[in-house]
Amino acid sequence: MFRKYMMIILAILMLAASGCNAQEDSQTADKEIRGAWLHGWVHGYLSPQEVDETIAAAKKAGINALYIQVRKNGDAYYKSAIVPRATNIVGADFDPLEYAIQKAHAQGMQVHAWVNAFRVWSRAAYPSDPNHIVNAHPDWLTKDSKGSVLASEGVYLDPGAPGVRDYMAKVVMEIVKNYDVDGVQWDYIRYPGQNFGYADTALERFYAETKTTARPDPKDETWSQWRRDQVTELVKLVYRQVKAVKPDIAISASTIAWGSASQDFKKTENYWAVYQDWAAWAADGILDANLPMVYKYDNNPKGAASFRGWLEGFNRWHGGKPTYVGVEVHSDDLPGAINQILATRKAGLEGFVLFDFRPGKTRDKLVDMMATQLKAARAPAASTAPKPMAKQADIKEARTAYARGIELAVANKIDEAIVQFKKAGELDPTYTEAYFRLGRCYLKKENYPEAKTAFQRTLELSPSYEPARKELQLLDKQK
Repeated sequence: MFRKYMMIILAILMLAASGCNAQEDSQTADKEIRGAWLHGWVHGYLSPQEVDETIAAAKKAGINALYIQVRKNGDAYYKSAIVPRATNIVGADFDPLEYAIQKAHAQGMQVHAWVNAFRVWSRAAYPSDPNHIVNAHPDWLTKDSKGSVLASEGVYLDPGAPGVRDYMAKVVMEIVKNYDVDGVQWDYIRYPGQNFGYADTALERFYAETKTTARPDPKDETWSQWRRDQVTELVKLVYRQVKAVKPDIAISASTIAWGSASQDFKKTENYWAVYQDWAAWAADGILDANLPMVYKYDNNPKGAASFRGWLEGFNRWHGGKPTYVGVEVHSDDLPGAINQILATRKAGLEGFVLFDFRPGKTRDKLVDMMATQLKAARAPAASTAPKPMAKQADIKEARTAYARGIELAVANKIDEAIVQFKKAGELDPTYTEAYFRLGRCYLKKENYPEAKTAFQRTLELSPSYEPARKELQLLDKQK
């Protein structure tokens, strides 16, 4: 991989130049991902000139990773024997992905292939190409509970339909085998909503695997978990296939951050509405990085608070993997984008990705702001003071201990529950909820000093965790 060789060369050069200070320099090396998304709906990489201009702008801004949309609408912005060529590429022979890789790598930038997984078309009228997936496999398209295939965002493949998983794996592996990409980044790796998943073939599989015959309600827990599993199985399959061929390639996903962050990941729309369980993907070791799209206006107090609330959530749920926060570029709030980048650093997160980096006056202004206002602050908190990260096996064991602790607490076996919650916190030092539950158990035992310590630890991990703050206030009043 390009990245691996470049790191070796840079290390040699740094050693030769700095002598005895080489070790000190390596310890302060910049590890932050400063990314930018380029999508196929607008210009930015559709011709050689656009790629050159984009990379020049990225270099000036300090961008070190480009996330290029290679699959937008069931099409290809690269040379493919599987997927139809995108219609808005300039020139019949131009390969946007190959050219971007060559130019970006020459400047020391990573290139990640941005792949839309399940959304394959955006309108009610289908494309004319008979080889397009919506025409070639209408049986693969998901439906809502009333039988409609058109969601608000367009037309999706059904993650539970037989054949879909293997098809998407082939699409990704064609890219991985033919291009020197540094990563593959999933998008639309989810259902369009809680009311979808009712493709006929998906329902047949569900009935066979669960031994049921009744058409499931959208909110049915078994049906919801089954759909969640279908998405996870694709992530798992592709992760294993990619790593078997090119283990250095990073697998990431852009994930939703709708509304406000909940204290409990299972109460986020990721989990219950679109079945995108990225916290489990990270904890189970089938995702190398999370790219949550936290698109909020920073000049709006509610939006600014929501953005920072999500940052706290990512520190609770990271699963031992880095988080590169998606920051939306608003033409009427460019200072807000800078503020949000600084907020990600203050939160100790590992990077950011701008949405988006299309050419124009907005990008020009943002590049100038980044070059001047961010240059002095490029060493992020994450590179100098990393948050505690448990091993994957420890995280899984911590989740098991926590679940056991809940069972014991409900059964009023408080001493045993305390043991399990303490175990969960020891295995995963960032397990906010485990510390909070531990504090509640100590309250029941009237062990107020230990309860206070547990609640204080909860707030250290998540300053906006109001239940813990209220418990501390009550404890203070008892003095």
